[in-house]
Amino acid sequence: MYIAAKDLRRRVHEDNARIVLDEAVGDAVEAAYRGIDWDRLSAAGFDKHGDYCFIYSYPPVRVLEELPHDAMFARSDLEPPADVLNMYLHIPYCSGICSYCYFAKVVDNDNAPVDKDEYIELLIREIDAKLQRYNPDATIGTVHFGGGTPSILEERQIKRIMGYLRSLKVSDRLEVTFECAPETIHANLDKLLILRDNGVNRVNLGVESLDDRVLKIMARRHGADMTLRGIENMRKAGFDNINVDLIYALPGQSLASWVETLKQIIAWDLESVSVYRLRRHPMKRISKLEQDLYPSYDDGLRMQLAHGLMMGDADYVRVQSHKYAKAREKMQQQTELKRGVDQTQLLSAGCGSYGFLNSTFYWNTKSLGEWGAQVRQGLHPTWMGQTLGQEELMRKTFVLGVHTSTGVSRAGFAAKFGADPLDVFGPTIRHAEQHGLFEVTEAAVRPTELGYFFGDELSVSFYSPSVTAQLSALGMKYGMFFEQDRYA
Repeated sequence: MYIAAKDLRRRVHEDNARIVLDEAVGDAVEAAYRGIDWDRLSAAGFDKHGDYCFIYSYPPVRVLEELPHDAMFARSDLEPPADVLNMYLHIPYCSGICSYCYFAKVVDNDNAPVDKDEYIELLIREIDAKLQRYNPDATIGTVHFGGGTPSILEERQIKRIMGYLRSLKVSDRLEVTFECAPETIHANLDKLLILRDNGVNRVNLGVESLDDRVLKIMARRHGADMTLRGIENMRKAGFDNINVDLIYALPGQSLASWVETLKQIIAWDLESVSVYRLRRHPMKRISKLEQDLYPSYDDGLRMQLAHGLMMGDADYVRVQSHKYAKAREKMQQQTELKRGVDQTQLLSAGCGSYGFLNSTFYWNTKSLGEWGAQVRQGLHPTWMGQTLGQEELMRKTFVLGVHTSTGVSRAGFAAKFGADPLDVFGPTIRHAEQHGLFEVTEAAVRPTELGYFFGDELSVSFYSPSVTAQLSALGMKYGMFFEQDRYA
């Protein structure tokens, strides 16, 4: 019998609302929730309402401007070319388009303006051109393949790009993370073996949810059974550093169903887990669904508290505001480094990738056709960005540093900028400390557990006055969504 999509969504919502919340977890979450002085923190500027988006870069995208194609190669005294370099490579192809995704992607079919074989050749050309202009002697310390869906690549394409990377000067401890989607590897052990044999040593599985009906609302192309088989295949292939991504505050989800998902994930005893609150881009299909399908604002906060409590009880270490690891050596090094004080340089290539070279934050075009045309012409496919002066570089260090496991090193900050962070941002740091969000020691300015919970709000407190003013004029606080979504 045919059931309309709207009625199916309603049924999922009602079914999940009937799940009984684990009493012990529920009590712990409620105690934590009631232990937060919401009004006081909101009055102090730490308000979790607004156009939420996880803060992954600075300056925020809404204040960026168009850049000359090679602006990132202008030398900087504060950010000289790095001897050890992080690398991000974007693979835009997917088997379909998720209803919430705003990253650069195309459906993998014959209509893509650049096919996968040519894409890999052009990607290598872009990397090589950037390395030659930036620092041809740099050692590659970390590589992250993101997307899109990197694991949609075929075996010959994986061998080609990994063979090229191995031809470069790489660290003896090179970390290579490869994002995978369950539908691409649950029945393909050979692909995982190819990844492992060609140098990938960390895999990231986009699980998002274990509720098949919620996955359909998200327009994902996998189910929980594929996820389980994918994990089994990763272990069979010999991977001993597996991360899974989860999303909460999804339509149809309840606090109780989220707790049950976390229980299952914890039982798998994986090396690391990343959790993200749904980022509701106003132009994405998922944001246009019936609003009462979403968990309430307060239940979304409870979901965030739940993952902190449950992962801690399961002996996971919080290594970032939204990431947990069984041991620090299993945490992803790239996300830690690029948000820290040292080794923050990020050479990114591919359609829709963003990077940071010298003192310039840059974003490649999100149009696959434009990207391909520009790389073929020998141009760097730069779209938008900003070259930062000393003040904005110092602010960037804190905006992103509050999302790391160690916070901001005072000695590292002073060595780089010639001043202790307390001399530069004393009132802002002390204000957060007084509200229980920062721990200030001789070694570092580090978020407390409550500070990690308010991590994005802590980040915003370090935005420059000019950035804050620009966003305020737009009615925005975080500013992490582009104005238009032409390409994604």
